[in-house]
Amino acid sequence: MTVPDLGNFLISLTEVFPRIVQLVFVGLGVFGLWATGSGLYALYNIVSGEFKFANRSVSYEGAFARIALGGALIVAPVLLWISADTFVAGGSTTQGLFGYGGSSSNYCMEIYYAVSTFFMALGAIAWGFAAVQLYDAAGGAQGRTGSAVLYVIGGTLAFFVNDVAQLVSNTTGMNVTLSNVCTIMGGS
Repeated sequence: MTVPDLGNFLISLTEVFPRIVQLVFVGLGVFGLWATGSGLYALYNIVSGEFKFANRSVSYEGAFARIALGGALIVAPVLLWISADTFVAGGSTTQGLFGYGGSSSNYCMEIYYAVSTFFMALGAIAWGFAAVQLYDAAGGAQGRTGSAVLYVIGGTLAFFVNDVAQLVSNTTGMNVTLSNVCTIMGGS
């Protein structure tokens, strides 16, 4: 039995990571529908005065926060795809990876796509954790919004890792982009 090298292992995962990103975004969309419905139901309970089965009542702000969070989660993938080329340097790379996936016959580009989509999957998962924490905070849980903000920032930096690396390269004058992965792996 031959053991594949790291490059071939990463190339085999090129098909997995975009599916993870898509699955997380579908999950976030469903969670967004749940959050919106929960916010509308909480708003109905507040207006009608029915708190019979609630052990923690939701305020108007919490209900509207859940509705806003749900709406943001539902439209997030579309907004990311449309705006990826607009507000970040090098966004066409991220937009191409997010919209169509990466495939190439070049060994180094396949590794580049695998590493990029891995970071995109990490970013999407971080946004999921932030969404859950913001949902809990809208329901009255204490101390959850600070770490949710960190998850949003970290998820954004991970999702747009190519653009962040390009900005760091432009700022420092050193090439720290993911295209160096090919050089590290011994490719061209």
